[in-house]
Amino acid sequence: MQKWWWKFRPTLRAVLFPLICIQFVRTLLLPNPVDVLLLFAFFLVYLGFLFDVY
Repeated sequence: MQKWWWKFRPTLRAVLFPLICIQFVRTLLLPNPVDVLLLFAFFLVYLGFLFDVY
């Protein structure tokens, strides 16, 4: 991976969790297919960070 990615990675991981929480609340209040898909995509990216795929 590129050097800038290794610097940016912890920041992205730290920002992603609050985004998932906000998106989850938004999906609960106003469910539509785009919100569900976006929440699923955020979750998959976060799992990738947890399992060191990225």
